[in-house]
Amino acid sequence: MTWKIRSANKEDLPKLEAFLTEAGVSPEGLSESIENFSLMENNDGELKACLGVEPVENAGLLRAFVVSPQIAQPDLMLLFKRAFLTAKNQELEALYLVTNKMSAVSFFGSLGFEMVNPSDLPPSLLEKNHLKQVLTVDNSAIMKIIL
Repeated sequence: MTWKIRSANKEDLPKLEAFLTEAGVSPEGLSESIENFSLMENNDGELKACLGVEPVENAGLLRAFVVSPQIAQPDLMLLFKRAFLTAKNQELEALYLVTNKMSAVSFFGSLGFEMVNPSDLPPSLLEKNHLKQVLTVDNSAIMKIIL
């Protein structure tokens, strides 16, 4: 199966909101940062994966990483390369992510992310609702990659 990866735009908002909601992920703040989302679609234009970068000063917070079961890990690498490129084009120096799925930590580690303590986060990131919410969950992990 071949996938198409592209940047999202305002016209994608309803489709992306529905995709995130169906996956149980909050679409909060989506409209402000829609251009920083990368979408993976099949040949029929059906959304199969997404990943967003929320710029915060000179860093970025990965948001809404949602993947359909039929997407293989090598294809996900392409989605992350696109997100890294988006971040570099905005002159971000680092990307952070927070997850409560320990199974995902090794995957993110294979991409070059390393575990960090909440105390190592820039204060501006700690103010983000998304980050605050996930940090209240048991077994949450914060990871960082320098771009």
